[in-house]
Amino acid sequence: MTETTLPEFLGKFDFRDELTGYVGIEREHFLVDRHGILVPRSKDFLDAINDPRWTYELSACQVEDRTNPQREIGAIKLELLENDNNAKLCAEKLGICVINKEVQDKDMPLEVYPDPRYLEIVRNIDRERLCSACRVTGTHIHIGVSDMMSAIATYNLLLPYLEELCELGDHSDGERLRLYKTMATFWKPERYRNVHELFKVATLRGFADNPRNCWDLIRISRHGTIELRMFGVTDHVDEVLMWVSRIKKILPLR
Repeated sequence: MTETTLPEFLGKFDFRDELTGYVGIEREHFLVDRHGILVPRSKDFLDAINDPRWTYELSACQVEDRTNPQREIGAIKLELLENDNNAKLCAEKLGICVINKEVQDKDMPLEVYPDPRYLEIVRNIDRERLCSACRVTGTHIHIGVSDMMSAIATYNLLLPYLEELCELGDHSDGERLRLYKTMATFWKPERYRNVHELFKVATLRGFADNPRNCWDLIRISRHGTIELRMFGVTDHVDEVLMWVSRIKKILPLR
């Protein structure tokens, strides 16, 4: 396999100046039947809801909803509530429920959504790491940045707040993050002085060819965003908005 070059690595990120400071949300959810038992029915749910804002996760017992990039808190809230309402109606027709729970039991089904990338991941991890990955759900917050230099600067600004943000989004007494760290060999973000340091780490850790393979709790996403992955899940949309507001206070967003 040919080693990825620095220009090739930089070309994998979709920075968009017009979306600087915009916010996007991703929320992972479990699927259960009417008795509260986990069911691997993500494909059934996604086929039924037929909405590009909903997608699959590694576990076939999970689905994920997303918002479009939004500038205003109110617009984020409206889209999250719309996703919740659509999911509830769709799930009811299927005889299942979409629930928010940060950590599931060890004996949960370990069926994986048949995505080629996920199947490759499963081939390269042991059962303990697979179980850890399937048992947890979280909320990811994306902040749009204009270019790689701005991304590194914004990313570095967030690093001193890692512990605070982990505590802010925790509803499982640290269990979700403990399992996440079992799954992710590398999870703690490190400071980069420039793009060359980032590229060196990406090459050493194996995500230079695919930035999605970086599992740090704060990462520079291929979508041209800074992605914060430490938050748990909640039934309360206003709590997600509180997390967004805290991030906005840390960053000099225009």
